[in-house]
Amino acid sequence: MNTFKYKSLVALLTLCSSAVFAEEPSADQTDDKKEKPKRVQTVADIFEQPGVLTPRGSFVLDTSFSYTQNSSNSVSVVGYTVLPSLIVGLIEASDVDRTTLTVGFTGRYGITNRFEVETRIPLVYRTDSISKRKAQTGANNNELIDLDGSGLGDIEAAFKYQFNMKTAPYWIGSLRFKSTTGKSPYDVNIDPKTNEFETLPTGSGFASIEPGITMILPIDPAVIYASTSYIWNIEDDVDTEAGSQTIDLGDTISFSAGMGFAVNPKFSFSMGLSHKTILKSKINGVTPDNAKLLQLDSLSFGANYAISRDTTINIGATAGLTADAPDFQLSLRIPITLK
Repeated sequence: MNTFKYKSLVALLTLCSSAVFAEEPSADQTDDKKEKPKRVQTVADIFEQPGVLTPRGSFVLDTSFSYTQNSSNSVSVVGYTVLPSLIVGLIEASDVDRTTLTVGFTGRYGITNRFEVETRIPLVYRTDSISKRKAQTGANNNELIDLDGSGLGDIEAAFKYQFNMKTAPYWIGSLRFKSTTGKSPYDVNIDPKTNEFETLPTGSGFASIEPGITMILPIDPAVIYASTSYIWNIEDDVDTEAGSQTIDLGDTISFSAGMGFAVNPKFSFSMGLSHKTILKSKINGVTPDNAKLLQLDSLSFGANYAISRDTTINIGATAGLTADAPDFQLSLRIPITLK
């Protein structure tokens, strides 16, 4: 797993360096100098995707902070049912509260007016509070387990290209690569007493490639947008208690759509709906019987205020609509354009 992690990091750095040094005069860039990029009305960017690309020669430093809260209640039974009302075995009820804090540093550079490169470096802090009680052992108090973990998350690199510049709707294609620089769940030891992680992981443990396409339709003073993407998680060999196994993490199909509305030249707000379908995972090429298809739906609201021509503040809030989606997420972003 460590070897694959270093390989993915080297590939990520190679992608970034090749994009930076790819800026050489060409016929396409000459045409971009003559035509000025049409900028869509600024709105709050609630899905962390820019409405229009960074102009040629400009660099955007985007500092972000996000707070994510998720909780779940479950009852597990280890045993068997004799009658519909009689269970022989052990019943355990658990209540889990998960909190994730992420500080992200994103850099975007416009190679041409149509093409930009992006790199994101996240720093992650996670904490879990798990409360358990075994209903048939006569326990008077809940068993409380507190876990945490912090460190570098999975670094990402992305390339985006705007297909048309003069007529709406505008179409933007993207290709995103996620590395495995974060601490993998398979690199963390399991506590034999509690059967929980000793420390929480900060990454997924699997590299992924995400192609996507976004449509932006400006209708003054509003902007309508829709996007779709497919996340392909690259399978990898990991060491588990059962020995070395090939894990193929379930891919993700994503759709999102929404609208942004400009109140005045400095302030705008937006709202949108996001849906993700996470396909079943495979182990050694076989789908386990307990594998589950996940459906994540969320509703997002955002607000954007322009401090100056080159600096804005974006605040976004997301509420989960399905059981698998995070309950609540609050984010703050401050993009600064450096020319």
